[in-house]
Amino acid sequence: MGSFKGKSMENVQEMRERSRETTDLGREMQEDAEKINHLLDSISLLDDEDMAELGKAKDSYQGSFDCAYSDQVETSGKEISERGDQIRSEVGAELENVRDGSKTMDQARGVSEIGREAAEAGKESLERSGKEYEDISADAERVTDETGKEVERLKSEVSRIFG
Repeated sequence: MGSFKGKSMENVQEMRERSRETTDLGREMQEDAEKINHLLDSISLLDDEDMAELGKAKDSYQGSFDCAYSDQVETSGKEISERGDQIRSEVGAELENVRDGSKTMDQARGVSEIGREAAEAGKESLERSGKEYEDISADAERVTDETGKEVERLKSEVSRIFG
């Protein structure tokens, strides 16, 4: 495996790890907010002013969690998406180069009987390489999509906890 392909695969693996960290942080925020909300819900008050203050505290907690989620989880999710787009663009450009090379090998194969096997082997190698680039691109897209969906799902959950 060449250095560009290896680095691309490594970049997708780093995206996957960052995605896991991001969604874990989102889940942790969700769990913390649910615990706090449960504690606040356990407060038994009769006075209207006290109940209003409790409501203000819940609103403040909601705002704090929404802000923290946006700053930490959503921002990281956007960065992962941008990185995925960059990887797919770079890999897509190399995939086109590989496809062009495969076509050229096919043309070279037809010029002469001499070296035809070398051209066929080269073409097969480039086709395998093209498949690997397609897989890398699909993997980057999958990580981006899964991260985006989970970040949005968690956002929806976190934004309703104190409501």
